Amino acid sequence: MAAFLLIHGAWHDERCWELLVPQLAARGHAVHTLTLPGHWNRPLPSYQISLGRYGEAICEAARQIGEPVTLVGHSMGGMAISRAAEMQPNLFDELVYLTAYLPRLNKWTRMRSLALSDEKTQLWPAVRTDWFRFRAHIRPELAAETFYHDCPKDLADLAAKRLCSQSGLPIVEFGRITHDGAGSRPMTYIECLQDRVISLDLQKQMQEHAPFKQVLTLDSSHSPFLSQPTALAEMLHGIVGGRTPKQKLTSSRHAKLAARKRATLPPLAEVKAG
Repeated sequence: MAAFLLIHGAWHDERCWELLVPQLAARGHAVHTLTLPGHWNRPLPSYQISLGRYGEAICEAARQIGEPVTLVGHSMGGMAISRAAEMQPNLFDELVYLTAYLPRLNKWTRMRSLALSDEKTQLWPAVRTDWFRFRAHIRPELAAETFYHDCPKDLADLAAKRLCSQSGLPIVEFGRITHDGAGSRPMTYIECLQDRVISLDLQKQMQEHAPFKQVLTLDSSHSPFLSQPTALAEMLHGIVGGRTPKQKLTSSRHAKLAARKRATLPPLAEVKAG
């Protein structure tokens, strides 16, 4: 039905999607994952890791897929997919922000500013910063309860062990979206009610940053791809035209603006299941 490209957030890599991928494939979709430059098995010095480099890597992956993709960005991945869609919006059919940071429409925005404005986040006690190398690390003893508190313990422990250091540059860089770039694609925000990293208050504030066609809700932690992969897969399936998700649908106040601004899109290419 659709081709998905899944983009992870800070400290993570493409392995975080391993439970979600078979769920989407079982619904007939082609599913692709990408480890961003500087993460896991793609090491780079901090000064070589940027939002621009993230965006270029995403665009290159989309070109290799060879058909318009539905781009899903989690957490910091929301900034990365925004940059990619600004670079080459024609590569993407849909943008899905999974409890993700995103810039304001037509206004330069830094992820650092968004995160620091979040008065209810529980992230900061878990972060250790290496200022000399300009990298941030997650304290191992706090990783599970911060990112994966609703996951089985063995799964949360494995996910915590996989976390890598995160370059500070993409976090302090400015980004933005425009009507002709990312704003020209249909956009959906999936909010997570139990998120301890990005509070629900900040998620709702960021839903006003862009012309979202819809906002969907999951009662999960920051990591529903691990704690609720079936529910998340069903929700993504519904976004691209499958059966409507059972979760509550909330219309953004920008929906009418989105309908006016959004260009007519080509249909998703059909892909065979299996």
